[in-house]
Amino acid sequence: MRSTLKVLVAVLAVVILSTSCVEKSKKYQQLMAEKDALLIENQNIENEYNNALGIISDVENNLQALREAEGLIMMNSENTSKRDQLNAELIQIKEAMAYNNARLDSLTTALEKTNRTNKELRSTIKRLQGQIEEKTKEIEALQIQIDEKNTQIAGLNTQVENLNANIEQVTATNASQSQTIAEQIVEMNTIYYIAATKKELKENGILNSKYILTQEVPTNLFTKADKRDINEISVEAKKATILSNHPIDSYTIVKQDTTIILQITNPDKFWSVTRYLVISTK
Repeated sequence: MRSTLKVLVAVLAVVILSTSCVEKSKKYQQLMAEKDALLIENQNIENEYNNALGIISDVENNLQALREAEGLIMMNSENTSKRDQLNAELIQIKEAMAYNNARLDSLTTALEKTNRTNKELRSTIKRLQGQIEEKTKEIEALQIQIDEKNTQIAGLNTQVENLNANIEQVTATNASQSQTIAEQIVEMNTIYYIAATKKELKENGILNSKYILTQEVPTNLFTKADKRDINEISVEAKKATILSNHPIDSYTIVKQDTTIILQITNPDKFWSVTRYLVISTK
């Protein structure tokens, strides 16, 4: 029994010594170093893959948000009051597309440097880049449409401004003409009359030395009126005589106590010869 135990102890000692020698050998240390390197590389690959998936997820989310924003812009593309805002939003979307595309390019470059192939990952990147390119073209086309509409609107605004200027000019001309016509109508219907003794008429230069009406009558001494508003003239006198020239069949003279009433029966005919009525009173 003791002999067997001694043998086992001897064998175990040999195994331990052998293991210790193996662990200290260069081959073993090299293998362990390669193992550690493979573990680190595997971790790096896993990190890169997760990072790539994160970038792809971000890009896909951004594309979805950009699609929704683009939809809102298309809905408001006919709203002329928001064209500047829409154009600014399109520029932001275009910049976001370029940023996402740059991230995908960086990811593609990183994958090429690793000398590893991942068909599914590369296919996803290519698909997203294709979508970005397509959307970028759509945005550029939409920007061109907005620019064209802005040009059309600017031209229409210029036409409207010119039309408004013409309208204002025509309105001003019409107003001036209307005022001139109104003044002419007032002037055409303006008449003058005076009632006084011959002596007073002569002293005021209305009659000359021969008691004939002068050529230039001092209108400031006359009463001014509109022939359309006056149908009779009353004079406080015992007797009244019309000295100015008026058709006899266009008026009548009525006496009431100490008042003489001149009734104009046909105004247009009465004032057709002269606009000045001179009545001599006694």
